Amino acid sequence: MGHIQLAANSGVLVSFGGRRVLVDGIYGKNRFFSPPLKEVQRAVFGMDSPYRDVDFLLFTHRHTDHFDAAYTDEYARNNRVRGIYVPRAGADPASFLEDRRPLPKAAEQGVLHELSPEKEQALSIPLWDDCAATYVPTRHLDVQTYAAVRHCAVLLSIGRVRLLFAADADWSPENRERFLALGPLTAVFITPLFLLHPDGRRLLEQIMPEQVVLYHLPFQRDDVTGLRAVAEKELAQSNPFRLTALMEPGQMLDGIEPWR
Repeated sequence: MGHIQLAANSGVLVSFGGRRVLVDGIYGKNRFFSPPLKEVQRAVFGMDSPYRDVDFLLFTHRHTDHFDAAYTDEYARNNRVRGIYVPRAGADPASFLEDRRPLPKAAEQGVLHELSPEKEQALSIPLWDDCAATYVPTRHLDVQTYAAVRHCAVLLSIGRVRLLFAADADWSPENRERFLALGPLTAVFITPLFLLHPDGRRLLEQIMPEQVVLYHLPFQRDDVTGLRAVAEKELAQSNPFRLTALMEPGQMLDGIEPWR
C-alpha cells in the first residue's frame, strides 16, 4: 500500500513498501510560501519526527523554496539516508535564488549525487526494486529571470504508479515535447499557474493523466499573493481530468488507483 502526503509548499512524501521518498521537502525561507514544517526541521537536527530516516531525498532544482543545502547536509549527518539527488548548480554564480552551497557531510558519507543531465536527455536512476526516479530537464517558469537555473521535473515510477513532479516547469514547446514523451502518467503535480495558462491546460488535456494535482501553494496564514484563491477557482471549474490539490499540512492524496 502506498501513500502520498504533503509536507509543505512543494515538499511531498511518497511511501511504498516500507521505503520513503521526500521530493523538494527540505528547503529554506521564501516570503511568498510557507516555511518548512517544524516536524521536518526536527528531523533535520536528529530529533524525534515522522520525517526521520527518509530513504531518498529528491530535489527538482536549487531554488531556495525547493532546496536548502545546509539543512539537507545536516539531515544527512543526523539520519540514515540512502541517497540525495539534486541538480548541480548552474554555470552562473549570480543565478537568482539558487542555493549553490556545497554539502560536505553528505558527500563524505557517499550519499550525495549532484546531477548534470543533458539538456535534451532524461536521466533515470534506480532507487530500489521496481522503483526509479527519472530527471527530465525542463525550462523554468519566467525563463528570462531563471534561465541560469538547472531545473528538472522528476518522474517517480513505483510499479504501475507513475508520478510526475513538474515543480516550476513551464508549458513551453520543449517542455511539452518532453512531457508527452514520458507516456501514461498516474498523476501530474503542477503549480496553479501552469493550469491557469491556456497552453498549460491544453498540454494537460493532451497528457490526460489519471489525476492532476495542484501543489506548491502556501498555507492559508502565509498566502500573501492570493495563490490559494487561484487554485480554488480552478478546482471549481469543470475539467476533462480529475483535478485535486494539496494545500494543507500533512494532507494525504487520495485516488491513486493501483494503491487503493
